[in-house]
Amino acid sequence: MDRRPNILLIVTDQQRRDTIGAYGSEICRTPHIDRLAGEGMRFDRAFTPTGLCSPVRCSLLTGVYPHEHRVLTNVGLHPVRAELAPQDDRLSDALKRANYRLGCVGKWHVSSKEPPEFGYDQYVSLGDFLKWRSDIGKPAPDAFMHYTTQIAERDPEPAEFSRPYFLADRARQIIDDFQSNYDPFFLRLDFHGPHFPNVVPEPYFSMYDPNAIPPWPNHLDDLHGKPAVQRIKQRHWRTEGLQWKDWAPLVSGYFGEITLIDAAIGSVLGHIDQRGLTDETLVIFTSDHGDTIGAHGICNKDYTMYEEIYRIPLIVRWPGVVRPGSSANAFVHHFLDIFSTLTELAGEKPEAPCHGRSLIPILSGSEEPDDWPQSAFCEFHGSHMGLYSMRLLTTEKFAYVYHTNDIDELYDRSADPWQLTNVASDPYYASILSRLKREMIQWMANTGDHLHNEWTVDWLSNGDQALMAEAPGRRKTKW
Repeated sequence: MDRRPNILLIVTDQQRRDTIGAYGSEICRTPHIDRLAGEGMRFDRAFTPTGLCSPVRCSLLTGVYPHEHRVLTNVGLHPVRAELAPQDDRLSDALKRANYRLGCVGKWHVSSKEPPEFGYDQYVSLGDFLKWRSDIGKPAPDAFMHYTTQIAERDPEPAEFSRPYFLADRARQIIDDFQSNYDPFFLRLDFHGPHFPNVVPEPYFSMYDPNAIPPWPNHLDDLHGKPAVQRIKQRHWRTEGLQWKDWAPLVSGYFGEITLIDAAIGSVLGHIDQRGLTDETLVIFTSDHGDTIGAHGICNKDYTMYEEIYRIPLIVRWPGVVRPGSSANAFVHHFLDIFSTLTELAGEKPEAPCHGRSLIPILSGSEEPDDWPQSAFCEFHGSHMGLYSMRLLTTEKFAYVYHTNDIDELYDRSADPWQLTNVASDPYYASILSRLKREMIQWMANTGDHLHNEWTVDWLSNGDQALMAEAPGRRKTKW
């Protein structure tokens, strides 16, 4: 191509895949995201590398799993590695060298240093929204800062004073500014929502009648035969004993904010149309991870690795390259593969380590390469309540979760799509579980996971001496 495409990367926070019409939602309305899917490609097996904000956002900038970039939990929570350093941001650096102008609007959450220190030309923060509301005499409700449990509350001001509308407006302004320059632009539009607290204006707050929202099929999961951390998680978030009548108003507010964000996305897409930029702009829509919000009687995302959290939406529109209305079944590790895709667009191949694969062959209509992964590998290292190691391996039919200090989880996704029954101890699945454990060992080895050590391999392989000899351990470590 004569000129590299503009890139608009739209990221929501904590949005479930099944809240989008293009992914089958019959209740939550997302006409503008659905439009993107109709004009682009929908990825049906996209998984987040980790279900937590800061670590996965750092993976977008570095192209590696958190165990490699070492921002293991949310910025500032634990003294493992508190934040990403600007010199570790390989994505922005590559785009800069390719003469992209860089803009960031909304949630950042990778460092106390702000995007301009990472090379961005323009930045509008979530804090700028709060200041703007205060400056115009319409301060945001206190609920905006309520993060200790899930809540939904009405914003007394109209939608044009909402956070999604503010962020979309600033994104349109940056597009106008960037358009005056011949160089292409890369613009991140990172919404805070639908992460709770869901503070939503009318008409969106009342758009979904809680009494008309059917319960998730797994909301009454008694967690029998599952790791103890899931019951502890219920106590942490004060959701023990909640019935659907308690969850439904929260889901209503969650849906309302999603439709509000969708309208804001629509205003940006419409602006791109009006400016004549549609054909030269690659648009990527995704979410950093999902949310249980009542599934399994749990809220939020940490300390569990269910599909509601780890299987995420990913839609790509690229006129002239992507066939409209297409879909892909390839297993995708979204931010890792987006990193590799965008660095290829910038004309670079990142040095090792790089844990993602470019999606360009799939986007252009080619078959996925023969060596494309046939599973997804995800990880979790802990969150607000402390460090806690988990790994997830998802195949077409099964999901295996390894807890370093609790029982295994195994779900037969074909027979039990809502992951209600842990069959890890069922003798019928013993050979399948053994195979998945060995595949997980290979993923750990290939990505340099620190859990790839002789003790973990001993446990996962049932004492396979050959596999143990290949793993780091006491024999290979200076003590």
